[in-house]
Amino acid sequence: MPSNDSKKRHVRKKIWKPKTKTGCITCRVRRVKCDEANPSCLRCTSTGRKCDGYTTAPSSPLSAGLVFSSRPSSPPFAIPELYLESIEEQEAFYFFCKQTSIELSGFFDSNFWQCELLQASHSYPAIRYAATALGAMHRKLKVGKVPVVPDDVSDRQLRFALMQSNRAIQELLLSPSRKTIGDKVNMMTHCVLFNCLACIQGHQSLALEHLRSGLRILREVDEDLAVGGDEFGPHPVSLCTLRAIFVNMDVQARAIMSDDSLAIWEPQPRRDFAVQRTSFKNILQARAYFESTFNDVLAFMQSLDVCPPTSETHREAVIQELTCIRQQFNVGTGLLEDLLSNPAISVDMNTTIGIRLIHDQIKAWLEAFSSFDFDGMRDLGWGMQEDDLRVIVELASQLLQAPFDLTLPHGAVPADFYPSEADRNYGSGRPMPALAEPVFFSGSGVLSALFAVVSRARDPLLRRRAVALLLSYPRREGMWDSVLAGRIAWEAIMLEEADTYEEMSLHERHTNPGRLGRTPDIPDSNRIRDIAITYTGLRVATVEFRNVEQYKAGLPGFRREIAW
Repeated sequence: MPSNDSKKRHVRKKIWKPKTKTGCITCRVRRVKCDEANPSCLRCTSTGRKCDGYTTAPSSPLSAGLVFSSRPSSPPFAIPELYLESIEEQEAFYFFCKQTSIELSGFFDSNFWQCELLQASHSYPAIRYAATALGAMHRKLKVGKVPVVPDDVSDRQLRFALMQSNRAIQELLLSPSRKTIGDKVNMMTHCVLFNCLACIQGHQSLALEHLRSGLRILREVDEDLAVGGDEFGPHPVSLCTLRAIFVNMDVQARAIMSDDSLAIWEPQPRRDFAVQRTSFKNILQARAYFESTFNDVLAFMQSLDVCPPTSETHREAVIQELTCIRQQFNVGTGLLEDLLSNPAISVDMNTTIGIRLIHDQIKAWLEAFSSFDFDGMRDLGWGMQEDDLRVIVELASQLLQAPFDLTLPHGAVPADFYPSEADRNYGSGRPMPALAEPVFFSGSGVLSALFAVVSRARDPLLRRRAVALLLSYPRREGMWDSVLAGRIAWEAIMLEEADTYEEMSLHERHTNPGRLGRTPDIPDSNRIRDIAITYTGLRVATVEFRNVEQYKAGLPGFRREIAW
């Protein structure tokens, strides 16, 4: 004889299962049998309720009507007839709509995450399953202490997220092969979602493969368009939006690749984004302008690093490209000042700081080229302006709402921040606890800025504050993990200082012993020039650090095994 508890569980299961696949919307939401009378059902009208009419039932039995709205600064959107099959699915998709879509947008509104993707979830079950999986995974991330979800197959929420991800894959396998450009837009949308799912789990190598698949499909679309293909087909996600996302993801991925990995990576995707050098009507135009310019700067640097100019023709082309980027930046700077000084336009403070952070990163990198010798040299000058780097750290600190005196704790070493296999969330022995809950952002922002400060600044206090911000404010920006980036940055600092101490002469150690207790001035030859990351497992990598001297001589560097 079944127990009372099992009866209750059985009753709950029946409550959430729809009693009819047809019927009016009102009865289906109320989960009661509809008499299906026209134009309004008697079940509703006899009780004084408004009958919301009829619609074709979805392909799978779904049961709960949900309506969502974006952040107040965005136009409201609604999904009136999205029925979900279980309480878990309702909660995960609701979390995706109310938190994940907003947090992935960063400091700006995002049409892709907050509008297009939710509309696509209404029309494409596979996208809805993937979005639900991402919502469940993100919800798990928010209760941890680091910007990665632990691999724990016993966790019910993680199992649900993986199940939804598998449902999305199965749905895709049942769908027809890619024929139209619209079909390929659909596949690229899934590549973005699966990339984010892999990133949030810390599966960097898998995330790269999803990105690579998306880049290849985008190249197929460009080839179709080049020969006059126009069979697009309807899809809520725009090709222009996806192109901007893949350009940003590609630049971001290249920044954490070794030269060997870059050599076999996909060609840079076509941008097709012509910045309009007219006045900005709103902050979204300014954001698009400077994000595109920032990507141009990073892509220029990455191509120059892998393929430096070896001929006069190539050298002239490189100089011309740099000149165009500088002109584009200068024009945008004037347009941004006009926008922010316009009293008729209201801009959120964090949004303004976010734009400034992108702007000042571009400025700092472009100034690094002021004394650059293009005659076959591959090294940027180390003379980045310390004042510019201090402004970048200050802007990042404001966005993170960090205390002004935050720095690395005295006596702490990078190994203190390496979690054990048994405790990936950093236990009580961690010397510097996280000051905020983990944040997940799909683009680039704070982390690339702080890592640039560590790489380029000479002031040891400024570098240590940047590392402390990375470690204390767990953030995931696409493939960038703040804690992992902070550990790598700190390792680089320690290696530079250890080399410098070792090179001190015996005479210096005896005549000026106090110098050994202070942070030394790092000579350029000891600065870490190249950081090559090789992923040896889903959450394991070998990181090789090479200083300027080793890099120029083609010598191996210092290796560290890092797990996360």
